[in-house]
Amino acid sequence: MAASADPQAAPDPHVAEGQHRRTSDLLLDFVVEWPGERVRLGDLIDALGERGFGMLMLVLALPNMVPLPMIGVSGVLGTPIIFLCLQMLIGLRKPWLPRIIRDRSIARADLERILRAAKPRLERLEHYVKPGGLVLTRPVEMLAALLLGINAVLLSLPIPFGNPAPAFAIVVMSLAIIEADRRWFWITVAIGIAAIIIDLVIISAVVGSILVVFGWARG
Repeated sequence: MAASADPQAAPDPHVAEGQHRRTSDLLLDFVVEWPGERVRLGDLIDALGERGFGMLMLVLALPNMVPLPMIGVSGVLGTPIIFLCLQMLIGLRKPWLPRIIRDRSIARADLERILRAAKPRLERLEHYVKPGGLVLTRPVEMLAALLLGINAVLLSLPIPFGNPAPAFAIVVMSLAIIEADRRWFWITVAIGIAAIIIDLVIISAVVGSILVVFGWARG
């Protein structure tokens, strides 16, 4: 594992708080200006602070929406989303991950490639987002954590053609949380439920096919 960069040297993600910046721009600038060759998950958590939940889940889900040959990246960036959702459920204000996950890292150049490839898609989504209006009360936060968590579990499973739907659901809901868009958030609730249904249908079809092939079900 490569040595991590000093998180204190990272660019401040709150720098342009007065004049709103799009999440896609903020994330790309954050990675481009990162001082080290690799970025640990722990570095991202330390640098993003309380905004870490939405930002981290967005970054972790993005590789599953980008058609790039990134061998091993999904293993590094997948399961931590589940940990983050559990922490939202119990009400933690700042993300925490065990050291074995905090120390996982990705090359800064690879992360930049992912973000550049995903930026046009994020920008299209951001066109519909109107920042402000969402109050993250405990019931709302728990609903978001539950839907995000279920989609994160589905995302981590080896479901044939099953990654895009939960990845998209996680990205759009994370964006709604980051931008605090109330209208968009409730739309993403529906998207999150739809993604779960899509993957359950895929799982049912795969299991049914296996049972028929092995003669464990009546044709």
